[in-house]
Amino acid sequence: MPPRVSGQTRIDLAHLPPELRDLVEALVDGGEVTVDRDGMPVGTLSFRPAVLTGTVHPAPGGRDEPDPAAPLGRPLPGGVKVVVTTMRLSREARQRLGDAMGPDFLVVDFADAPDSADIVLSHPVSPQLLGRFHLLFPDAQVIVTEIHDPELGIDVTGPVGRILDAGVQAYLPARPVAKVAENVRAYLAADEQRRLTRGSGPVAGAFLMPPPDDR
Repeated sequence: MPPRVSGQTRIDLAHLPPELRDLVEALVDGGEVTVDRDGMPVGTLSFRPAVLTGTVHPAPGGRDEPDPAAPLGRPLPGGVKVVVTTMRLSREARQRLGDAMGPDFLVVDFADAPDSADIVLSHPVSPQLLGRFHLLFPDAQVIVTEIHDPELGIDVTGPVGRILDAGVQAYLPARPVAKVAENVRAYLAADEQRRLTRGSGPVAGAFLMPPPDDR
């Protein structure tokens, strides 16, 4: 017997079958889905984003357990950039990210971040939420990334990651036709250079991101 949906029913995209997950994510991205029964339309499904609820995750323990890396209340050395993470990361994961980025960066959780932060590191979310980040951190660069780190128990993937996992060699963001041709040539040239210098095949899952001013 199919489950009955009443009140506020929650679903986790990570637990859905791939085809159903892609359908739901299409809704999240602003699409609509018409529902048929016996070939007759019975309604339309749409998505209403909850801008912050369930998407931006504070540090485990919340504000009652302050992050020792939080810049609030103490001055930062000159030249240090504050990186805000909006995905659910443990303190250990943030510490490791900060160590890997180097001494010129301080990685903090969203809940501890000052509005003067320099970089916002987000997983793939709705355009509305990305716009919200720009309002909350007006001087920051917003960078979208996916993270898969089994050692730390992190699986914050999205549509691009699933495409690359399917075996494609590169993902090129949307550009005009002439720019697409240029980006394809640039990728092929880089791939050929990798073959010559390392003697290996193409790097699966390469991601080519042109400069932001070339649209």
